[in-house]
Amino acid sequence: MFKNRDHVPLVNDMASNARLPENTLLPPNSHRNTPPVLQLAKKIGNKAMTKLLQNQKESSIPVIQRKLNQDNLNKMKADKPDTYEKDDFENAVGDDGKFTDVKADKGLPTFWGLLREVYGEGNLNQSFFHFTKELGDTCDRPHSVTAEITKNGWNSDRDASALVTAIGNLGYEESLIRDGNDKHRVASYNGGHLVGYQILRGEKADQQWNVAPQDKKNNQQSYNNTIEAMLRGADVGTKYEYTVELQYDQYNFSVDQDQLKKRSILKEIDSDKPWEIQLPVRIPFKWDATALMINDGQFGPPTDGSSSYDQYSQTMDEANLDYTKEDTAARYNLWLADDSGDKKLFDKNSEDFDDIEWVKNIHFSMHQALPTDRKKNKNPINWKGEEGKKVAYFGDVQKGRAAKSANGLGKAEKILEQNKQLIHEIEAIEDVKKPAKFELLPKKEINKNIHGQIKGFFITRLNECQIKSDYQKLRSANEDWLDLFSVRQEELEILQLGKETWNELATKINEQASSVQIEEHIKSLTELKRTLLKIKDHRESRWLYKGVVDATYPEYARKLAECIANSKQDYLRLINLKRIVGELREEEEELDEQIESSKKKVKREEITSRMQAKERMQVLLQQIYELENEIQGLESRQNNYNRVTYEEFLNSK
Repeated sequence: MFKNRDHVPLVNDMASNARLPENTLLPPNSHRNTPPVLQLAKKIGNKAMTKLLQNQKESSIPVIQRKLNQDNLNKMKADKPDTYEKDDFENAVGDDGKFTDVKADKGLPTFWGLLREVYGEGNLNQSFFHFTKELGDTCDRPHSVTAEITKNGWNSDRDASALVTAIGNLGYEESLIRDGNDKHRVASYNGGHLVGYQILRGEKADQQWNVAPQDKKNNQQSYNNTIEAMLRGADVGTKYEYTVELQYDQYNFSVDQDQLKKRSILKEIDSDKPWEIQLPVRIPFKWDATALMINDGQFGPPTDGSSSYDQYSQTMDEANLDYTKEDTAARYNLWLADDSGDKKLFDKNSEDFDDIEWVKNIHFSMHQALPTDRKKNKNPINWKGEEGKKVAYFGDVQKGRAAKSANGLGKAEKILEQNKQLIHEIEAIEDVKKPAKFELLPKKEINKNIHGQIKGFFITRLNECQIKSDYQKLRSANEDWLDLFSVRQEELEILQLGKETWNELATKINEQASSVQIEEHIKSLTELKRTLLKIKDHRESRWLYKGVVDATYPEYARKLAECIANSKQDYLRLINLKRIVGELREEEEELDEQIESSKKKVKREEITSRMQAKERMQVLLQQIYELENEIQGLESRQNNYNRVTYEEFLNSK
C-alpha cells in the first residue's frame, strides 16, 4: 500500500467525520482518523484503488452502471461506419436478388437503450418508446447497401413488419426529442427500405442495416413511384446492380434533462445523473439510389401520375429543407442515363421519355427535412449535481458524417475503388471450359425410333418419368448461358484493357483535377464498372451452366433413352395384344359353331362336349374383355397428345 504518506493523494476527509460532534478529538490510532483514501485502499487493494483515482480525475464521464457494451457506445465516436463481412449478410437473399455489400454503424445505441442506461428505467416514461422498445438497446444505422438483382417474378405485397415500423418510429422519437411537439411540423417518417422488399422480393430485406427513417410522403409516393416503380416493372431476366447510400449531417445531437422532462420522456430531473447527453442521429439528410444494368434487359417506366414532391435542382446541394412547409419537407431528382453514361433529368412531359428502352442507368436522389436542435438552457434548472459530471460525453455533436460521394473527387475515388475490387473478383473466378455438346431432343434418334404410331406412347412416357423439369432446366441454361462461352477470349482482352484504363484513371483522379475533368472520369469509371460487372456476371454464369449440365444432363439422357425404349415396348405390346385378341375371337367363333351343332344331338358324349365348350367360352370371353380393356388403354395412350409436338409438351407448365 502507500509506504510513504507524502505520496497519498490529498483529499477532503470532512465527509468521513460529518457525524462527529463538533470539536470532538479522535484517538490517535482510531480507524476513523485514517484518510478515506487509505481506508478504501486497505479494503479493495492497489489495482482497484488506482482505477478509482483515475475515475475521480476523469469526472467529466459519469460513472454509469453499464447495460450497453462499451464498443457500442464507441460507435457514436467512430470516424467511419462498419464494413460488414459476407457472413453478416449472406443469408439475406430474396427471390430476385442478394446483398453484396453493407456498411452501417453496427449496434448503435437506441434512444431507449442509452437514456435507460444513463437515467434509469424507472425515471423514463416507457409509453414514449412503445414502438421502438422492440429494437432493444441497440439498432444498426445504415450508410450504404448494394445488391445484385435478377428480375424473376412479379410484385408481392405484404404488411409492414414490426422492425420496419419500429425504425420509422426512431425518426418520430428523434424529431420529438430534438425540437419538441412542434404543431407546425408536417414532416413525418416511415421505416424506409434502402433495397425494397419488392425489389429483393423477400422478407430478408427486413434487416436493421437496410431500413432507416424516410420521409413519409417520399416513401409512399416519390421513391415508390419513380426508381422503385422502374425496378419493379423491369422485364423478367433483367439484371442490375442496385446501390443505395445515406448521408447524415452530423453524428449525434445533444439534449438536456430539462428538454427531456418538458417532453415527458423523463419523469423527474435527477441531480445524480448528467445534465446533458449526446444521442445518435437516426434521420438521414439524403438518400441516393443508383441502378446500373448489367445485361441487355429493360427497366419499367415511372408510375403515371404525380409524385408527392416536385423535382428539385440539378445539384441537390442546397441547405437543409424546412420541415414545417409541405412543399419543402422533401425534394427529389430522377436521372436516367444510357450506355455511355449521359444523364438526363426525367421530365414526364418530354418526348425523350415516351420510350425508355435506352435507359441503362437510373439515379434517384432525395433530400429530406431534419429536426432542429432547440437552444439549451445556459444553466441547469432544478439540477444540483457536480459541474464535472454535467455532460455524459458519448460523441461530437458538431462533426458531420456526409458520405465521401457528396463531392466529385470523393465519388470518383469511391468508384475507382469499386472497380479495383471488381477486377480482383473477376480474376479470382477461374473460367470454365464449355461442356461437351448435347442435343436436348436428338432428332435422328427420335425420328428413327418414334414414328407416328409411337408418338403418343413416347410423350406419355416423358410425362410419367418427370423429364419435363430436367428439360426446362437444360433449355433455360442453353438460352441464358451457352452463348457466353463464345465471348471468353474477347472478355479477356476487354479485362486487360479495363485494367489499363483503371491504372490511367488512378493517376488522373486527384485534387489537381478540375471539376469538369472529375465528372468525365466518373463517367468513364461508371462505364468501366458496368463492363466489369458484365464480365463478372458472364464468368459466374458459365460456372452455373456447367453446374446445371453436370448435375442434370446424365440423368436426363438416361430418362430420355428409357422413354424411347419403353414407348417402343408399349407399341409392340399393343400389336401383340391385338394379335392375341384376334386369335381368341377365332376360337370364340369355332366354339360357338360347336355349341350350336351339338344342340341337335342327344348323345351323352355330345352333351358333355357342349358343356365343356360353354365353360371354355366363359373363360375366353373374360380373357377377351380384359385384353380389350388393356388395348383400349394403350390406344388411348397412343392417341394422347396427337396434335402436340414434343417441344410444346416439354415447354408447357
